[in-house]
Amino acid sequence: MKVGIVLGSSRSVRLGERVCKFILREADKVPGADFQILDLREYGLPFYDEAIPPQANPARNPSRTVQRWLADVASADAYVFVTPEYNFGIPGVLKNALDFLAYEAEGKPALIVSYSDNVRGGDLAGQELRLIVSKLGMFPLPKSIPLGHAERLFDESGVLVERSDWGARVSIAVPRLISDLVRYAAALGPIKAENPTFRPLPRASAPAPL
Repeated sequence: MKVGIVLGSSRSVRLGERVCKFILREADKVPGADFQILDLREYGLPFYDEAIPPQANPARNPSRTVQRWLADVASADAYVFVTPEYNFGIPGVLKNALDFLAYEAEGKPALIVSYSDNVRGGDLAGQELRLIVSKLGMFPLPKSIPLGHAERLFDESGVLVERSDWGARVSIAVPRLISDLVRYAAALGPIKAENPTFRPLPRASAPAPL
């Protein structure tokens, strides 16, 4: 089983790297799954500018850069979305990457991990992302954890260094959520295999660009 950890920030300095390293450390304790970071900064995706929506375009021929992103998403059985909160929502780079998806992630579970350098932990971004991924056909886990004051929680290597009740809660909650994600993926895998992803019939005319 393959799990993609989508790092939803492309900034040169970002707390998300610490969060991803922590998740990888905890994921090593979960048997039966291989976790891989999908860093949006490394993909260098262009701004979404396709004339026909991906889900309505069977003859789609995206660029190699976009094809690489789509292939990596399609090859994963589950996802961990790691997102900060910019102006009360998810980063533009993350929304842009999701706009390229058609059916690559449909029917697969997703764990949402938001973070911030304040007490709110990017909760609003997490709520927004939950709506987006569900509309893309993913199954966001019922539970999530907003990582408030992530700069205190983890060091540069992703080691949990916060010695407090909050740090203790994170040390328990995140491994449980990762384990839940793997169990969801294992349960959904056979169902998805028996029900191939829906593909729309070609349209007589393309929908008008929005």
